[in-house]
Amino acid sequence: MRKIGLSVVGVVLAAAGAGYIGIGLVLHGILTDISDGCRNRSNRPDLFTDHSDFFAPQSPDLSPFYMEAYESVTFESRESGINLSAWYIPGDGDKGAVISVHGIGSCKYSVVNLLQAGMLNKAGYTMLVMDVRDAGDSDFEDGRSAIGNEEYLDVLGGFDWLQAEQGFDSDKIGVLGNSLGAATALIAFSQEPDLSAAFVDSPFDNLPQIIREELVREGYPQFLYSAGLIAARLRGDDVLFSNPYDAIDNANGRPIFITHGTEDGRIGVHHTQQLAERAENNGANATIWIIDGLDHVRAAGQRIEEYEQRLVTFFDESLN
Repeated sequence: MRKIGLSVVGVVLAAAGAGYIGIGLVLHGILTDISDGCRNRSNRPDLFTDHSDFFAPQSPDLSPFYMEAYESVTFESRESGINLSAWYIPGDGDKGAVISVHGIGSCKYSVVNLLQAGMLNKAGYTMLVMDVRDAGDSDFEDGRSAIGNEEYLDVLGGFDWLQAEQGFDSDKIGVLGNSLGAATALIAFSQEPDLSAAFVDSPFDNLPQIIREELVREGYPQFLYSAGLIAARLRGDDVLFSNPYDAIDNANGRPIFITHGTEDGRIGVHHTQQLAERAENNGANATIWIIDGLDHVRAAGQRIEEYEQRLVTFFDESLN
């Protein structure tokens, strides 16, 4: 009888475990699905607008930031076999180049990315405004976000392409990212010691914390966190390979600029505060700009003059 009882318990535990993993697979599929992203494809470097009133109640005049000279290019990720799409927007050559990285469910057509690119291009910087894998016009791999831990290789593919095909020295190349693109940019910065500078808007500090917060935001219990991680690994996504805060640890004097709004409803400002504390403790070369009253990635459109000044000054001091 005891053996039968133990067998029943084993079956129940196995079924419970399988069910837990099954829930994790479903949850992982829902929360990382980016197959329907990249809206507002009518935007382009020489003509873009705020179709969704993202910057409301402000309605900034974006025309001073239109970029007339641009070309569509493709290059390979550092992960072989994945081809990426981008707009290459030449500057004056001497000012350096900046790679622009979009957030989750977005792409290079984003008004925020194009506005930032216009600010820098107007100041003479060459811009590479790119789509990471599974977004925009880049290769479709699996339709899921790896929360920056695959996409950073796409950013580094752009870094390699700017050197090999456009002749930029590594000390003249920086990276700019928003939201998950900010986290991806920080991971790329942490993994590539020759990437010279990073400007990030509304990043998160670490994956375990943001995943738990995202579960709560979407109405799921936090105990499903481990199920989601198991599901990611079963699907080949190592989402805990690196954390954005590794950029602080691995900066080695390279400059980082981090900005965040205090009313960010998607990625709480406490993430930037944690990065700032880490930077202070490590003596990192980090500038922090926390803006009262702004929601997620709104500063470029709602503080347009100050944002432009801070963005351009940062790269002027970092790449020149």
